[in-house]
Amino acid sequence: MDIAMVTSWQVKCGIARYSKELVSALNEFRDCQVRVIPAGIQVWSEGRKPLGWLKERNYWRQIAKEANENEIVHIQFAPHFFGGLKPFRNLMPFFLHLLEKPTVVTVHEIDLIGSPLIRFVKIWVQKVLFRSQRVKCLIATTGFIEKQLRRLGYKTVNFIPMWVPRLERILTKKEAKEKLNLSDKFVVTVFGFIVARRGYETLLEAINFLPEDTLLVFAGGPHPLDRTDYYLKLLARIAESPKRNQIHVTGYLPEEEVDMWLSASEVIVAPFRYLSGSASLMRAIAHGKPIVASNLPPLQELAEQSNALVLVSPDDKVGFAKAIMKLKNPAERLCYEQAAKEFAERLTLQFVAERHISLYSSILQNFGC
Repeated sequence: MDIAMVTSWQVKCGIARYSKELVSALNEFRDCQVRVIPAGIQVWSEGRKPLGWLKERNYWRQIAKEANENEIVHIQFAPHFFGGLKPFRNLMPFFLHLLEKPTVVTVHEIDLIGSPLIRFVKIWVQKVLFRSQRVKCLIATTGFIEKQLRRLGYKTVNFIPMWVPRLERILTKKEAKEKLNLSDKFVVTVFGFIVARRGYETLLEAINFLPEDTLLVFAGGPHPLDRTDYYLKLLARIAESPKRNQIHVTGYLPEEEVDMWLSASEVIVAPFRYLSGSASLMRAIAHGKPIVASNLPPLQELAEQSNALVLVSPDDKVGFAKAIMKLKNPAERLCYEQAAKEFAERLTLQFVAERHISLYSSILQNFGC
């Protein structure tokens, strides 16, 4: 089978990394060949292509022409790839109209937040995004996304979870701390693009309740498409904090440096205010790290599946501090670390790739392709 994978690709993007790993695994299967077609606003922006509604329509026409040369089209979808969720701005329906082959869409994000009016508009837009006879199935990467898609009226939804990445070599905590000169620190890390929805302000307050040997690490940089100046505002707030010497912002990191910081960490924190799912937490689990996270539906789901998370009410600075202090006890951390390792052994890339192959085969059989 020949698959056209339309996706963010070779840019600073979690979905680009997701696609790279998935494509590599799919190409290991006999009789499966994946053709990657890089697409989306971030790809074109970093390629210095001019953007704008008319320009992007022409880009999607060319992408559709290339995709139609394959048996199945698989789109990795996030709203910002196609222009966001403003009415008539998102070009997903336009692109789907151009496709001639059976299509699968992996939905990485559902956005239902905002004021009542904004939320109403977002729901209306997302109800029509995937209404095309070419779309044979939507893939949800979390149970939360699956539930929301069904509430939006989509009936053919297949839940295929994100995998826990398999890392070739993980430094021991001692080795990583020595390399980073952090041997005397209790390292608490947030990993991912620094954007408002990750709730960094909660941690800037929580650190007031943590001992002096705690180093709070923000392992990441600004998202390339963020236009809110959130990153710069956060840096300014850190500079004014009396605890600034206990806070370290790394900026954007290549994968090997991400893994070094995660290896050096005792605890990973995820004070999200909202999310649909998180590949960054799957990487933390790959390192066998306990996670203190906001008590939100997608994280409740991950906590139940992995037993590696301690959940705290969002924005509860004291609650986050208490949970971190609890995990300062090595014996307390051990059960969460073991649970993370066992979960990583169960939820592998091979398992997820096999689920994709089964879905592709079913579509080709059922639609006479």
